[in-house]
Formats: sequence, structure tokens, C-alpha cells
Amino acid sequence: MQVRGHVPRPAAHVRDRRILLADARTQRNGTPNAQVWTADGHLVRTGHLGDAIEELLTTPSGNVWVGYFDEALGGGGPQGHGLVRFTQDLVPDWLYPFDAGLPIVFDCYALNVQGERAYCCAYTDFHLVSVEGDTATDWGAAPYRSAHGLLVQGSDGALINGPGPEYDLVTPFRLRKDCFEAAGQQCRLVLPDGMEAQRLRSTCRGPDLHAFRNRMWYRAGLDDLMNASADRN
Repeated sequence: MQVRGHVPRPAAHVRDRRILLADARTQRNGTPNAQVWTADGHLVRTGHLGDAIEELLTTPSGNVWVGYFDEALGGGGPQGHGLVRFTQDLVPDWLYPFDAGLPIVFDCYALNVQGERAYCCAYTDFHLVSVEGDTATDWGAAPYRSAHGLLVQGSDGALINGPGPEYDLVTPFRLRKDCFEAAGQQCRLVLPDGMEAQRLRSTCRGPDLHAFRNRMWYRAGLDDLMNASADRN
């Protein structure tokens, strides 16, 4: 499966022409690690999104979803929950619950948002969990563990990459009424020139995978990945 590439434009989280900037680590003195700017360069607000940020995505309404890596568990504050939703004012609005029978988020390997709904797949159980409003749903164990990317559109989705030599692996899945299962054959990502898709930095939003290397910005859509998987059957 090829990912398409072009020279990138500046990328940021923008709502109503506002840009959210965040530092993954925080200082011990509690200095805010997030800023909201207008597109013409005016600082609107600052806030504290917690330490050890692994994933960060905004929604159409301006909410901010943050997933954390394992070092967040050693500190206080909302980051200890592993997954947090903040308002557009950078105030915690929803915390992943500890006592709801859900798998614990030790390290948020993969995060995505589709509209206002968030999806995560986290170490160590690697269950797919969706959150809509204040309700979290556990869809069960993923058909592939350790993926660092997650695409979703409706009931279709794909887990992207894995450890070591599986950095380019794509695992399609489908959400049923009460489960989460593989859908079709696994396939591999390659660059437009046929070269291996190594050393890419990537993020997932809805059905689109965005990957970056040097000055190139590559994109692959979920429909393309599902079609490539079907061709292998």
C-alpha cells in the first residue's frame, strides 16, 4: 500500500483560526506547557496539560484529547489517568476512570478522534476503547498488539505499524455490535517511489494517516488501506 507524499505546509491543531502548541514534558515548578494562539500571532491563553504527553488531538468543538506515556503514572494530576479530555480553555473535562471495569491506560500507544468521539488502544491490554460524551466503551482485545497508529471511520478501522520489523504493518479491523475483529489480510506501507516506509513520524485523525520524514508529508486514507487488504485475499 503506497502513501502519497508532497512538500508539507505548516501543520498545527487549528480551530476558528487558533493554534494549540504543547510541550510533551513539564517543568517541576508547574510551568504551563500548553498555549493557544490566534493565527495572526496573539497569545489567547496558557494551560497545563500534564507531563509525559504521548498523543494530542483536538475535536471540531475545540476539546483537546491527550494520551500519556507511562512516566505520567508517577506524577499527580490528571495525567495519572492515562487519557484525559480538556475543554478549549485547557481545563480537564473528563478523566479515564479507574473503577469502571475498563483496561488501565499504562501507555496510550494509539489515539484518534472522529468528530467528538475518541478512540485509544493502550499498553498493556491493547483493547480498543472509545469515548463519547462521558461514556467509555471497551470493544475488546485488538487483533494486533503494540500498534502506534489507529485509523477509524464508522465501523471500519486499521491499526498501523508495530515494533521492530513491523514498523510498516497495517492490520484492518471492523467493529461489530459488541466486538472488535480483524477484517481482511494485513498489508504493508511503502513510499510512492517503492521504498520502505522507515523512520516516519506519524499521526492519525479519523480515516487519515499523516506521516512525515524530512520535508515530506505523506498521507494514506483508510479506504485505500482496506482496498489493499482486500486485494490480498
